[in-house]
Amino acid sequence: MEEEVLEKIQDKASEIAERHGLEIFDITFRRESRGWVLRITIDNPVGYVSIRDCELVSREIERWLDEEDLINHRYFLEVSSPGLDRPLRNEKDFMRFTGSLAKFVMKNGTVIVARIESYENGVIRVLDGKKQKEIRLEDIKRANLEPEI
Repeated sequence: MEEEVLEKIQDKASEIAERHGLEIFDITFRRESRGWVLRITIDNPVGYVSIRDCELVSREIERWLDEEDLINHRYFLEVSSPGLDRPLRNEKDFMRFTGSLAKFVMKNGTVIVARIESYENGVIRVLDGKKQKEIRLEDIKRANLEPEI
């Protein structure tokens, strides 16, 4: 898919999501075993995404995509939430999920599972058991929420 088409989809999806108090977390368009999939992941900046949220956004995006006819071959549209084990990608995420349990995979291969206590100036303060640690954002390969059961 052309970059400009994906940008149009991103812009319209953002507009639709914002009308529902949501935001776009990610958009991908790729070939999978069942064919082409346009996957739009939505997020709720003040809570969690409901199935109803996904349905509403999906219907509006689908209607718009049908009208615009931007994709000239068969594809599947999926609208979903980032999930319970959602990736933590930036300082906004670390601030938002203060108090949550997270898994950090460090660039040096170390894995830390700890509770986020705070974020400030590129440093995440976490509680690993009873030990407080500081993790520099630049040292993280990837991080995600760790579901608590």
